[in-house]
Parts: sequence; structure tokens; C-alpha cells
Amino acid sequence: MKTYVVCEGLNDVQLLKRILPSELTKNVEIVAGGGLYALKSLALSLIVRRQSPVVIVIDSDSDIVERVQQQVQDTEELLSSLAVHTPVKVIPAIPALEIVLFKDIALLTRLLGYMPNPDLLSQAIDQPKQVLDQLISQSQNLKDQAQLLDNLTEQDVEILRETTVIQELIRFLKSVQVADEVLQQSL
Repeated sequence: MKTYVVCEGLNDVQLLKRILPSELTKNVEIVAGGGLYALKSLALSLIVRRQSPVVIVIDSDSDIVERVQQQVQDTEELLSSLAVHTPVKVIPAIPALEIVLFKDIALLTRLLGYMPNPDLLSQAIDQPKQVLDQLISQSQNLKDQAQLLDNLTEQDVEILRETTVIQELIRFLKSVQVADEVLQQSL
């Protein structure tokens, strides 16, 4: 059974494809759904039409705990209302998925080819997309996020997999994979 990972944009798709372990993505399709409302619509469509497991990785666009929890709860309730026995999950990237790339500043510095301004780095806590774009634009080593991802070593990827959002996603994909294997054995 195919599992769908729905995220906001193409950069998010590229990031997840590069960071997720390949053994977990064999029956997984990672798709860009656009903004939050478009993500919900696409996820609902996949649940209803394909009855496939769906996990949404949403940019919370906030670090206020109550706001993030409410956003996740509202989205999960909407999806679950139609999912019946189909696994669904909403995983917030706080405040955006690009925050994963700021997990290890030494790693980011090596990829950029220069030491980023500490004041700019501190802004990544609230605006990781914008800061990453600005850092890449100042780099002589990189032209875009795709090139940054291409330059990640396996060791780099292992470090980035330790982030909360990626760990949650890995747990969900493993649980779906195990459930699918059990189902296949019972047939």
C-alpha cells in the first residue's frame, strides 16, 4: 500500500526525499500540496479516493505552543473524520521545515562555504525559509537549496534525521510499514 507524505512546497519535497531513509520510502510518495488549505484538500482527496495512509508535514508558521497544537488538532480532526481505518497524522514543522537545516551550524557553515552572521542565524528561529534563502544568496558554493541538499553527506543526513519533525515522520512511516507487512502476511 502506498503512503503519501504531503508537504507545502517543492523545496520541502526535495528536503524530505534527501533526508528520509531510503528503506522507508519504497512505497511512499512525497508530494507538494501548496498552502495549508490546499494541503488539507489534497490529503482528504487521497484518503477518500485511495484509502491510503497520509501524513501531512505542515509549516506551523508559529512557535506558540497552543497555536501549533490547535492547528494540528483541527487538521487531524478533519482528516480523521473521513479516514475511518486509514492511518493519518499531522506533523508540525516549527516554524517551517527548513529549520531542520539549522540543526548543526557547523554543518551549515561547511555547506555554505562561509561563517554566517550570528545575528542572521538567530533570526532563523522564527524565519528559517527567509534566512536560508539569504544565506544561500550570499554563498559562493551554492546557487539554491537543491544544491545544498545534493552536497549533504550521509553523515550530514544522519545528523539532520535527529530533528523532532524528521523523527516523528520516520516513526509514522515505520508504523505504516509494519502494519502493511502484517496485513500482507495475513493474506
